[in-house]
Amino acid sequence: MGGKSSKGGEDLTGVTVDTDIDIKNLRDEIQELFKFKILLLGTGESGKSTVLKQLKLMHNKKFTPKDLKQAADGIHQSIIDCMKSLLAARRTFATYELSEEDKRTEQEIDNWDGDSNSRINAEQGSRIKRLWQSEAIQKTYARRSEFWLLDTCGYYMQHIDRVCEDGWIPTEEDCLMARVRTTGIIMTDLEHKVEEKDLEKIVFQVVDVGGQRNERKKWIHCFDNVACVLFIDNLAGFNAVMFEDNSKNRMIESLELFNKITFMRQFEKTPIFLFLNKKDLFEKLIMEVPLSRTFPDYNGGANFNAAIEFISSNFKKQAPPLKPIEVECISAHYIREVRLAFDKVRKTLWDKNKDKLLQQRQGLNDQITARKAQIEAAQRGGCCSCGGGGGSSNQV
Repeated sequence: MGGKSSKGGEDLTGVTVDTDIDIKNLRDEIQELFKFKILLLGTGESGKSTVLKQLKLMHNKKFTPKDLKQAADGIHQSIIDCMKSLLAARRTFATYELSEEDKRTEQEIDNWDGDSNSRINAEQGSRIKRLWQSEAIQKTYARRSEFWLLDTCGYYMQHIDRVCEDGWIPTEEDCLMARVRTTGIIMTDLEHKVEEKDLEKIVFQVVDVGGQRNERKKWIHCFDNVACVLFIDNLAGFNAVMFEDNSKNRMIESLELFNKITFMRQFEKTPIFLFLNKKDLFEKLIMEVPLSRTFPDYNGGANFNAAIEFISSNFKKQAPPLKPIEVECISAHYIREVRLAFDKVRKTLWDKNKDKLLQQRQGLNDQITARKAQIEAAQRGGCCSCGGGGGSSNQV
């Protein structure tokens, strides 16, 4: 069969197809206009992945069976990792003794094969719980600022009976508390409905990257076309050391990394949001450990607001002069706090870019209208390139 012809008999198939492709590409460009790329950065164990999980839940992306299995495996492995760390520290301190029964449990934990799919059964969980509650481990735990340990260790041990039951399925809270180390680059598109004429939604493409030092070399691949940087800091890190380096304080590392990020040429005009995370842990911690132990120039005592103001100020000092830094204080495992903080990010991005984007969309829509007019003109018998004959031309 022949292609569709104009009145003059000219085959317009190629013209129509090419113009349809042009129109499709222009519509794709319009969709891309309203996609905001958000770069999620921070040091290891700052809570970036927990923030991302909450953002997904906020945008109706529920945990999948794969997510549940990954969380369950991660929690079981984290229990072993925490106990290994505590036992190693106890031996280093060489002042706290275990009972003979607990020594047998210690040997079993030290010999754990490290398979991330291995699960702790109920009987093993009971013995680990007994070891956790021993005076030796509790005294070691009290000195956790001197060695690496997950902030969520207490949560895992509190729920160890439940999570070691046969057939246990993680709750939503368990999934949020699960530590699954981010490696590589994870991109998640989150759709948000807007009340704007002829615009149904905008998309936030959140890019999560590993925060450990050996993962940061991959960050450079994500730095193009970033709408904003969302930097996550672990407030409780003022009293903890890094996984990679037991001699380095986590918050000091975070401040140094924030300095490097905010001075990067790629982010000279990019909005920077700082989420001070784990405020619930921090509020309890400063009652036990003076913030001045890490920052000798702090003199606000155990006052939460004074401490937050001091830390916020320290981060802002790391940024270039006059660079605005928006600070939010959150506990990432509370979805309401993440929602309120992210709403401010969302509003800032939309207000900052709205007029320019709507203008660009209008220009692209005008081009689509012109392409359609070319087809109509050609089909009425005119030439697609000049609009001659019976139709009028609308050239772009």
